[in-house]
Amino acid sequence: MNATPDQFILQVLSAALPLLLLATIAIVVILGRRRMNRSPIAPPEIAADGVLTVPVRALYLRRAGILGGVSRNSINPRFAITPDGIRFKVFRETRLPFSAIDHVEVREWFGRLLLLFVNAANPRLLSVDVGNRATAKCVLDALPRSIALTPEAATIRDGVPAAGTSGPNLFRGRFW
Repeated sequence: MNATPDQFILQVLSAALPLLLLATIAIVVILGRRRMNRSPIAPPEIAADGVLTVPVRALYLRRAGILGGVSRNSINPRFAITPDGIRFKVFRETRLPFSAIDHVEVREWFGRLLLLFVNAANPRLLSVDVGNRATAKCVLDALPRSIALTPEAATIRDGVPAAGTSGPNLFRGRFW
């Protein structure tokens, strides 16, 4: 059966329109991520009481348990290092003492630098998207020297991987 030219054009447009829509959405997402990666992050601020407030791009909280779960905050994430631990806000403000942190890892993911705070208590993993190495160094410098660092994290903090600990079990699960 022969289709008229009008029917043929209509069939081509109906087949191409969903692909064009998906391509447009993909381009918008990619350009948004590139813009966010290029935007400068404000420098960390130290308050009079010794609290280091670190502006971050996003926080990912991965909880342990039977069902597991992950929470993400990229709208208004808050992260601070206090004299006795870490204070962060994913949905509500939470405190994590330094004694609960097993070790700190560094991961690069699509051009973004994430610090992973691995611990045995709940929450199991806190991923902090600090954005760049300068902010990561400032955060790692503010942590007590008693917290174990992976060689990659020690390289950012001290410039040499020998300062890190090769003993901690690296987190092998998803960190975003």
